[in-house]
Amino acid sequence: CFTFFPFHKYIKIFLHTFWSSMSNERKFINESASQFNYLKFSLIFSDMMPLLHNYITVDTDTLLSDTKYLEMIYSMCKKVLTGDAGEDAECHAAKLLEVIILQCKGRGIDQCIPLFVEAALERLTREVKTSELRTMCLQVAIAALYYSPHLLLTTLENLHFPNNTEPITTQFINQWLNDVDCFLGLHDRKMCVLGLCALIELEQRPQIVNQVVGQILPALTLLFGGLKRAYACRAEHENDSDDDDDGEDDDENELGSDEDDIDEDGQEYLEMLAKQAGEDGDDEEWEDDDAEETALEGYCTIVDNEDSNIDEYQIFKNVLQSTFEF
Repeated sequence: CFTFFPFHKYIKIFLHTFWSSMSNERKFINESASQFNYLKFSLIFSDMMPLLHNYITVDTDTLLSDTKYLEMIYSMCKKVLTGDAGEDAECHAAKLLEVIILQCKGRGIDQCIPLFVEAALERLTREVKTSELRTMCLQVAIAALYYSPHLLLTTLENLHFPNNTEPITTQFINQWLNDVDCFLGLHDRKMCVLGLCALIELEQRPQIVNQVVGQILPALTLLFGGLKRAYACRAEHENDSDDDDDGEDDDENELGSDEDDIDEDGQEYLEMLAKQAGEDGDDEEWEDDDAEETALEGYCTIVDNEDSNIDEYQIFKNVLQSTFEF
């Protein structure tokens, strides 16, 4: 993960100064954007991203202590997503919105969710050149689904974009499932799994969910195949970078234990899903690039922390056991 300073206790020393200076930073960025100097604007925002990420994740209490702090960050992200800063900066802006949603789950930012989702999905109504930006904008809504399924569905039902006659809920679900193979790395695939599990668990499903329910299990099979390769790739890289033989042995034992847990808890279900999806479960055709971390994956979220106990395999197993009968 990216870090602004190697020790969190030192990061916090700068937090008070940062928040007090945020209004000046926002004014500077807004002036750059209003002058249509979008190249400078995009560079400023991308350079600030590691700082903003750390301030949000390290001192969330201060972030939530005054609504103006969230308003400042949202304003900057909105400016990027509605301007012409370029798709790299737009990906960073959408990622920052996702980080806030995940970091503040259960901490009372319900009023922000509609604004965040609208900003991300509105960007998809204009030309998008890269799958990275498209999936990152979708991921803001997926994070909102994980935050609160009811709140997201209500938000989508109330959203209306110009020249759009199809319900936004329908567009979102269809686009998500059509692009499921574009979600790469560990975090993005994990969020897809958590989001799809949330859809399965809905007691009152929108009509579109019932219409595409036959696509959900094959999508999960695809995602778990990618996750398996991504976890193996990460384990290999961690072992390669460990020069300490004893430490390497410990890591191998720990990682081996994790793989055993995955196999014991979910493999039989994944094999069953693969059969239902008409696949053989062989993931040899996946390219090496599919197992690599994405460029934005270094901006860790609370979902990615090892001590968060958010295990997508176990969550999937529990949902499967409670929802389906085989």
